[in-house]
Amino acid sequence: MATSSRIEKKGHVCPPSNAIHPADRWESLFVYSFICKFTNLRSKVEGLESPMDFEEALMSHEPNDILTRVLGHFIVNLKPQTRNLSTDQISTTVQAVLAEFCKTNERTIFWDDDRNANVDPFEGMDVGFFATNWDFKLKILRQLVELQLSHSPEIKATIDRAWGVVHNKHKKNQQPAPPPEPSDPKSRQNLVLHPIGQDSQRKRFWIADDSPRLYTSTNPWKITATFQTIASTREEYLDVIETLKANAPPELKKGQKRTKPETSHLNLITDLESRLEKIDAELARVQRVRRKIDQKRALLAQAELRQTRTRRQTQKPDYVYNNELDSEDDGGDEYTYQEDGQDEEYDQESLNGGTRRGQGSLGTRRSARTSTRNSNNKRESSSDSLLWRGERRSTRLGRGEPPKDERPQKRARTEDSVTSDQSSDPSLAKTQANGVKVKTSGAAALKPTEIAMEQIAGKKRSKFWVYAVEPIPSGPQSMEASSHVEDDAMDTSEGPVNGHEYTPPSGPESGNGMAIIDPIPAHS
Repeated sequence: MATSSRIEKKGHVCPPSNAIHPADRWESLFVYSFICKFTNLRSKVEGLESPMDFEEALMSHEPNDILTRVLGHFIVNLKPQTRNLSTDQISTTVQAVLAEFCKTNERTIFWDDDRNANVDPFEGMDVGFFATNWDFKLKILRQLVELQLSHSPEIKATIDRAWGVVHNKHKKNQQPAPPPEPSDPKSRQNLVLHPIGQDSQRKRFWIADDSPRLYTSTNPWKITATFQTIASTREEYLDVIETLKANAPPELKKGQKRTKPETSHLNLITDLESRLEKIDAELARVQRVRRKIDQKRALLAQAELRQTRTRRQTQKPDYVYNNELDSEDDGGDEYTYQEDGQDEEYDQESLNGGTRRGQGSLGTRRSARTSTRNSNNKRESSSDSLLWRGERRSTRLGRGEPPKDERPQKRARTEDSVTSDQSSDPSLAKTQANGVKVKTSGAAALKPTEIAMEQIAGKKRSKFWVYAVEPIPSGPQSMEASSHVEDDAMDTSEGPVNGHEYTPPSGPESGNGMAIIDPIPAHS
């Protein structure tokens, strides 16, 4: 009896690729086409404008924004509740999601026939996702795309609507949505990845977007299929067209018919030439986007180099402006510290109207403020400012002498001075009594019952004050009042009266029993 040996059948296994760049792997076209057709990442991720940008991100061994955003979008499609999508946590999140799907019986690209189970691709790895080589990253991205096509509700709904698949047909109240138009990006014609054509040697030509990137492959249904990139720039794209034209079939003779491969070859040349306008527009768009990105990066680099104040100032601010413009001999004196006793002594002398002994000429104010003048060339200021005009306001720095051209203040209007308003210039009406010049009108004029006295001996001469006396009325009461006045006069002969020293007057009026009254102001 002949024994028959049992032959084990293995599944379809593609031979490993010998590509040294992700551009020569079909997984790159597969993942990038999924990004363009099912997501809006190209318009949201900065720098993801062409397949070349995606391949450069795969080649990088450092975390980058392109792969982070792509992985985050894929994870959200599979696990909408996921939140750990930052650059420092995306690697752990991807590992957790893949480990969950690897525990199921669904075969993935990490299926092990010996174990009859999926193998965790991150098992035994000490580095994160970004530190791995580009081949491992490409496999992870491919597996995430396949899982989305099978398990993502959003992706499955898009596919069902494009192919017209209707669920729950028994529910008559729910009308199925019609399939999208062919011009719709989510239509069946735009979601399917078909080759743009094939040449006479049955090579397929593939495109993913409007960029000049062009792929070629042999029959993808055979395990011996090859895949490579033949154009990435516009010049390379034009060279491919010229090569196809050189290998084009000859013109037909009369009565001959072209074969199907020859017809496909000529149609391929026509289709590639029709894309030149779209390629130019896409290259111009990408150039504008890259220019904006470069400008943004340049501004960020300048912002990092710009020096900013990060500490509080330890130096006390100086609120005196224009110090640099002042000369060294501007006459202004800086304030110097004085003892408390000296300040009190100085203030007391200032209140008594005196000046400090040995005090030199006082410095002028350092303030650059100027008084505002009105149309009559007069200063507009408050009444308080008139009291300080021409002198320093600080009691420590002393009083300044008033300017020579400054006029004295006028006396306030009183009832006695009302009659002076009728005169055009009261200051011109003056008279002389007992050798003293006095006014005949105004508040400073002598009353009819008063007599001006001549200057008191030993008193400093002043043109602003006049001593006036009034006769004592006759009668017994007047004599009593006169005696009281004489007694007061004798008591105050040695001291001041109302702040003024008193000296008995000499002359004919001294014997008339006149009463002394307070001195009144009289402008000369």
